[in-house]
Amino acid sequence: MKSSDIVITGVGMVSSIGVGRETFTRSLLNGLSGVRHYDEQAATTSEDVVLQYRNVDGVPELVQETAVVADLVDFNAKEFVTPRKALKVMSREIQTAYAASQLAVKDAGLQPFLPAEPATKSEATPQRVCYTDAGKIQSARIGTVFGSELLYGPPLELSEAFADSVNSAGKFDPSEFGNSAMRHITPLWLLKYLPNMPACHYSIVLNAHGPNNTLTLGDASGAAALIEACGYLKRGIADFLVVSASGTRLNATRASFTEDQPLAEVVDPISRTSRPHAIDADGLVRGEGAGGLVVERADTAAARGAKPIARVLGFASRFMGSPAFVSGDRNADIRPDAGRGSAAAIMAAMRGALESAGMVAEDIGAVVGHAAGDPVLDACEREALTSVLPAAPVILPATLLGHTGAASSMMGLLAGCVTLQSRRIPPVPHADSCRSEDAPSLKPLNVSDRVRTLEKRIVMVISHTSPGHATAVILAN
Repeated sequence: MKSSDIVITGVGMVSSIGVGRETFTRSLLNGLSGVRHYDEQAATTSEDVVLQYRNVDGVPELVQETAVVADLVDFNAKEFVTPRKALKVMSREIQTAYAASQLAVKDAGLQPFLPAEPATKSEATPQRVCYTDAGKIQSARIGTVFGSELLYGPPLELSEAFADSVNSAGKFDPSEFGNSAMRHITPLWLLKYLPNMPACHYSIVLNAHGPNNTLTLGDASGAAALIEACGYLKRGIADFLVVSASGTRLNATRASFTEDQPLAEVVDPISRTSRPHAIDADGLVRGEGAGGLVVERADTAAARGAKPIARVLGFASRFMGSPAFVSGDRNADIRPDAGRGSAAAIMAAMRGALESAGMVAEDIGAVVGHAAGDPVLDACEREALTSVLPAAPVILPATLLGHTGAASSMMGLLAGCVTLQSRRIPPVPHADSCRSEDAPSLKPLNVSDRVRTLEKRIVMVISHTSPGHATAVILAN
């Protein structure tokens, strides 16, 4: 089975620029940004407050204020999650992943065939049979592959347990925390924050008994999940896969000890604060969101009259440890030698995807970049793009979406699907900032602040992480 026999038949988007394909597409093609001031509305639409660091006498302090965010303003989990009591054990990432998956399944036209049903003995033949006699997808022939990451709850959820662990000297006693937690934390608390729970919840909804997997590869998780799903289809162990990824950077607990990328200073207009590949980019904007895909074989799609959104022509995944990863020096410094990212890994993934698809650079009509405004990681991506695909028009979704964590690469895949469906290349509103006459040695990217026609209907989507993981997926229609 060739990769080109695998098709995407449904997409679902939960993002700061829109929920659902229509709104997301309109915003992407018109350069409508989801980046805005953090305000009280954000505090009511997210289960957590947004915090950032400031230095007071050399000591980092967390403050409840941040310049800008790219959060969800038109998302209500109650519109998607059933039964609603399940929301009690769903973190923000689980809720958005569930919603994006629902939207993708609906977009693929699979709802009449779901929930899946177990095959009867008469239906269980050595040959693959997708459906039961009742016209439902067989439970064993549908699965889920999700991209995820470590999920964090709000600090206040643990505040009573921590307070109860303070000894008479006023110091926190770790040996007391276990007993305190048993008294103050609900027994179901952990179910809200296990990285594999988004896939588990949605598998239950589908009654899917096929492959169920969760990949936690940081920003590259969504693309890695798609690659994994393609492997299942090639091996014949499933006929339908729901592939999703969700993430958020609007979380105080995460920010308190895992930040290794700088935050952007606010600019005027605020919507331009997220400026990947800009000469003056100084950091990323915190975002959140989720995306979902339905992938299947071309023959099953044709049999039910579904028109593919895109074909998967090739892909590759590579890891080459970044200097910071190898040394263990996680930092958010913006100096060029900060050591985040691996240009070599990105180039290897791009070339591997071209080889997998049997293509050359000139075949690619556009490339969806992963850059989010971190000047160190942006430089790695720029080196890879100008070395492997120097002429290809570049699309930068993070300009509008900010940094969405484990959902980042899935947002890139969705942008690739939108580009193929519309046959238009989304603009990069700050394109002029990506060039500089004062830096003639900096190779230019093929970006434009206007919508362009997609001349060659083949798109490469790349993603990469600070430690040095990189993926590349080639889509066509």
